[in-house]
Amino acid sequence: MTDNIALLQQVYSSADKLALATSLNGTADVKILNFVWFKDEPDTLYFSSVKGTNAAAIYANNPDAALITVPQDDTPNNPYVRAHHITITPSTKTMAELLPRYLELVPNYQHTWDAIGDSLVVYKITLHDVHVDAGLGQEKIDLTF
Repeated sequence: MTDNIALLQQVYSSADKLALATSLNGTADVKILNFVWFKDEPDTLYFSSVKGTNAAAIYANNPDAALITVPQDDTPNNPYVRAHHITITPSTKTMAELLPRYLELVPNYQHTWDAIGDSLVVYKITLHDVHVDAGLGQEKIDLTF
């Protein structure tokens, strides 16, 4: 399992965005979001949303969603992590706590923080089953948490 977690984290490292697919009242929606992760929580991702938007209602009413990571532009072979039936919940972590990790993992995140940092709330994505594809011609694995 340790090798599988290492591969998962390698693919996480190649991305700073994810596409999050949700649905409310039968209407599908996809958002591109910055995300962060921690080595000691391989089954958990964090993202933020602006307070007061309809996103909070979507996550509260339909926490079942799907995602795929988006590799950074200079990443060869298009590696990704894909998961269905993820769980989205409000996080106990704050943006102030996560900011150092955002600045480490997301290029130019300081601009986002400076512009809207005070209006962001944190959400936690819990992964259950994931497909990890290290890229074209590379290893592919499925993980269950």
